[in-house]
Amino acid sequence: MNNRERRNSTKASPFLRPARLSLGPEYNDVSSMAMIGSLILLFALFSPLPHPPSSWAGVSYEENLKQLADAITEGATKAKKQRLAILDFTDSQGQPTIVGRFLAEELGTQLMLAGELTVVDRTLVYSTLKKLHVDRIDSDHAKAVRRAAKAIRADAFVSGVSIETPDGLQVTTKLIHPSNVQPIGAARATLPKAGPLNSFFKKEESPQPEGAVESPYEPAPPISLGTHRNEYYEFVVTSIDEQNGRVKLDVTIENHSLRDLKLLCHLQETLLKDEHGTTWHQAIEDNREGPCTRGLELSPRRKRRAVLIFTASAEGPATQFTLHFYEKLPRRDASFTIDGLTLGPTPGPVEKTP
Repeated sequence: MNNRERRNSTKASPFLRPARLSLGPEYNDVSSMAMIGSLILLFALFSPLPHPPSSWAGVSYEENLKQLADAITEGATKAKKQRLAILDFTDSQGQPTIVGRFLAEELGTQLMLAGELTVVDRTLVYSTLKKLHVDRIDSDHAKAVRRAAKAIRADAFVSGVSIETPDGLQVTTKLIHPSNVQPIGAARATLPKAGPLNSFFKKEESPQPEGAVESPYEPAPPISLGTHRNEYYEFVVTSIDEQNGRVKLDVTIENHSLRDLKLLCHLQETLLKDEHGTTWHQAIEDNREGPCTRGLELSPRRKRRAVLIFTASAEGPATQFTLHFYEKLPRRDASFTIDGLTLGPTPGPVEKTP
């Protein structure tokens, strides 16, 4: 190709023209704006801005839980807290709940799976808090909280509150510094009532089909001659009978709290009174394994049977009794009574007349 052909070819194809080293001011302005716009777009795409809670709507339970764990991880990392102790979540009144305990377990598992933080074993957390008589993390227990954190080597506690809403279960968590028991971070998510949470919420009963035949038998009611319930346990008298001048009381105790529980009563002050005013006491030789001597230890949501045996100083016919129960643990020096305890057969299922 000669020089004229080269010049003609260059004129015909602008992509073959040599690049200029200096650009005009107009071109420079347009290029600068384009570059700035590109940088802003890249910053918006890759900037780690937190997602608002509304963006979590419609996401699965697992994804929402992961986002909540990620938010806690981010807050703990910024605060330079590596080892976390997760507490049972409560309701809006500060009372522990079954679903709250489940959510705390789920969150701890999710944090451990992420692998960025260390989660203290929850059994160790609560045994230590129990040993130091800490039932809540607040300023009233600041000194004991610091001792507990030191004992389990926790950099921070994670507390949570769950509230049922039409959209799901709203969970608000706080990262609490043990030195002053003040929050240093927070995160919130709304978990759908689906997946593993579905079993914690009552379902509407499906309507019975028309013409359904009613069963001739009612389900047997729980065997109970008398009950007492408080914030820690339920005490149910299941039977009472008399043999050889002794009255034996069969009871069940169910721990409906979320903590390990020990029930211990006063041996001499826990007694029966019959309809004649006679007092029936416990003898230590008859109750060596009873709740007033050795006590009963119960895990959360567990039930155990116990036997109390009473004798009277003067024998006489008696059929009606009142139990006077005095505690040492878990409620120090608390008491309750159950009356109307009648000797006789235990009621069974009731048959309906066809």
